[in-house]
Amino acid sequence: MPVHLTLSAAKNMMLEAQGLLQPPQQPACKANVLATIRQIGILQIDTISVVARSPYLVLWSRLGDYQPAWLDELLAEGALFEYWAHAACFIPIEDFALFRGRMLKTRAADYSTHYWSPLEHADQVQRILERIRLEGPLRSSDFESNQKPRGGWWNWKDEKRALEHLFNTGELMIARREKVPTGIRFAGAGSARLG
Repeated sequence: MPVHLTLSAAKNMMLEAQGLLQPPQQPACKANVLATIRQIGILQIDTISVVARSPYLVLWSRLGDYQPAWLDELLAEGALFEYWAHAACFIPIEDFALFRGRMLKTRAADYSTHYWSPLEHADQVQRILERIRLEGPLRSSDFESNQKPRGGWWNWKDEKRALEHLFNTGELMIARREKVPTGIRFAGAGSARLG
């Protein structure tokens, strides 16, 4: 039997599902950040930043005043992981199995670009993986490169491309983010200030 909703009821259902119908009832804590991401399913990682990077604003719109570092702490603690959903996202770790098949499918394929192929650079990929096994988590900037920039939108060195390949295949995961926003202080409902 079909369910009939008024436009207002449908709108309220959508706002409630996204955690936007009611203002926060209490001060936020780190557990609220994780609960909010679980409620909305995933949190897109977007580098666009006018006031702050998008994921921090999305959380502020649902939690009010909170500590942006909590998001990065949840990632470092393993409560969240980063991977591709519709875009790069923070995802609750309990949903990891839902993305594992995509990682394995990517591992089995040769996702080459006109600049780089994981099959043609298999030795380099293995050297990078071995270095990380020996040294622990590393950033792209920890790998020096003497190659000249190729130009174009994704002007990545080969080492960065290898790291991205290992991330896409699930062989490596993001351990933590090191550029935690330090100049942002979210305050009160409806205002954000730089501090």
